[in-house]
Amino acid sequence: MKRVQKYALVLLATAVAAAGCKNDEYDNRSPFDNVVYLDVAEADATQLTTFKKTLPTLERDFSVVMSYPASEDVQVTVEVEPALVADYNACNGTSWTMLDASYYELAENTVTIPAGKTISDRLSLMLKNLDGSGDVAELPIDETYLLPVTIRSASGGVSLLGSSATAYYVVKRSSAITSAASLRDNWINFPTLDKAGPQSDLFNNLTAVTYEAIIRVDDFSKHSEISTIMGVENYLLLRIGDASFPRQQLQFDGTGDAAATPGFGKFPKKDETKLLNAGEWYHVAATYSYATREVCIYVNGQLQSRGTDLGNPASTPFNLAGRAFYDLYLQNPSQYEQYKGWGNFRQFFLGKSYDDTRQLNGDITEVRVWNVARTEQEIWENMYDVDPQTPGLIGYWKFDEGEGNVIHDWTGNGNDGVAEFDLEWPSGIEVPQLNKE
Repeated sequence: MKRVQKYALVLLATAVAAAGCKNDEYDNRSPFDNVVYLDVAEADATQLTTFKKTLPTLERDFSVVMSYPASEDVQVTVEVEPALVADYNACNGTSWTMLDASYYELAENTVTIPAGKTISDRLSLMLKNLDGSGDVAELPIDETYLLPVTIRSASGGVSLLGSSATAYYVVKRSSAITSAASLRDNWINFPTLDKAGPQSDLFNNLTAVTYEAIIRVDDFSKHSEISTIMGVENYLLLRIGDASFPRQQLQFDGTGDAAATPGFGKFPKKDETKLLNAGEWYHVAATYSYATREVCIYVNGQLQSRGTDLGNPASTPFNLAGRAFYDLYLQNPSQYEQYKGWGNFRQFFLGKSYDDTRQLNGDITEVRVWNVARTEQEIWENMYDVDPQTPGLIGYWKFDEGEGNVIHDWTGNGNDGVAEFDLEWPSGIEVPQLNKE
């Protein structure tokens, strides 16, 4: 009998703990009661707030939402509550500590939802002194902290929607890459590569090339059978998938133009052992050189595929900014008549190739183009960062803006990328650094 009672007590304690984590706000309240909650916590109370180590400050904002309008103003009190850290850790199996008060500031503690409305003005939560530029020591790198922001009370008898009344900001100043842009139904254009001049000249008359990017594909089943990473369609393109080719395998298409430049065709052959997984970060790279006639594909700094004696040995240098020659023709038709038909030369894009259905359907960061074929060791050692002035680097887009639609070219050559549509910048990005583990 005592053993049964002991087991019953254990089960009861487990049930109580589970109920505390679940926070079922409807147990003792009518579903028609008016309630308030934080908009950022509606889908998920945990707010991943990972940022690069060079940021001095970082702002997050939120609003208080009410389920339906009230006949009078509703005053809502919001505060940071350190006591909730222990509860969060107990429910989630974590052991994070509370972020020290010297690193954050909640602009207002009281906000009003006007009569007849269901949402308040935005409230600002500022993370500050992160890099030690203030009067306190810098926030330690690669340490994780918790910052619970919760609704304390609401006037007019309005209740709190328990599971969404608190947002738990998981704060981490990271040494990893923390910014990437989504190319779902979007792509990056390069206007300066379509115009004749020193900027496009860098991408033409090449005898070797390296493409590099860090990518994460969400779903390989969406859109067409091809996910485009970067390059020029039917000329020199790095992509995933193709017709009669595994949907999740990398392919470097060097079919080239009428002169068979570069002319190494589609590489490699299909191989079900070389598939990428959805939802995982990969550093991918592809190289080609006329001097060696060798094509290589690398995944996470490791050689995946190598082909030799490929391409046309008599080929002329190849061009990634072929539209620039057509621009010469437009400026002086009589002098550059040989480029009259180059208006059909396909452009260099990130995330687009043949048409508008072959986007990457995922996130991208750390994109580079070189006029040399990088070695496996060079690729491995510099997967996540590289000196923008490294010889041979002709285009470098870090995607570290975190907002906006223009992607800065870090080489200083001025070939900034411009998104076709408004870019989405996912939060909580942290790319694992495999070469530092």
